[in-house]
Amino acid sequence: MNTYKQIEPTERLQEADVAYALMGRTVDSGVLMAFKDVTGVSGELLAGWLHVTPKTLRSYLSRKVLLSDTVGEQVLLLQALFKRGCRMFGSHKAFETWLSRENGLLDGLKPVALLGSVSGIRLVESRLIGLEYGDNA
Repeated sequence: MNTYKQIEPTERLQEADVAYALMGRTVDSGVLMAFKDVTGVSGELLAGWLHVTPKTLRSYLSRKVLLSDTVGEQVLLLQALFKRGCRMFGSHKAFETWLSRENGLLDGLKPVALLGSVSGIRLVESRLIGLEYGDNA
């Protein structure tokens, strides 16, 4: 069982949480499997976000392995983002609809296009927080 801190949907995942989880080598493919199972994100899309080949992603999903720091960090941040988004929009489907639509707060970009980098995930998260506190988009 993983020992990293479980993120509550109302919390913002702090850099220290990610760093300690990565240092403790607790981010394994089980975290990735759980994320994919819960969200239903396609393997092709997830592989693109994580900058791995579909074959590598299938390998991660077929056996328990330690994820690289880069992939582990993205998975933890995506997991926290999806928890917040699903809580705000009421379901994965509603959140995914929001992710796939052009967004005025992101200069017309679709939020889903930004999920391939830590900075992009943080930017989308900041827009969700803004919506929570009254920004319209």
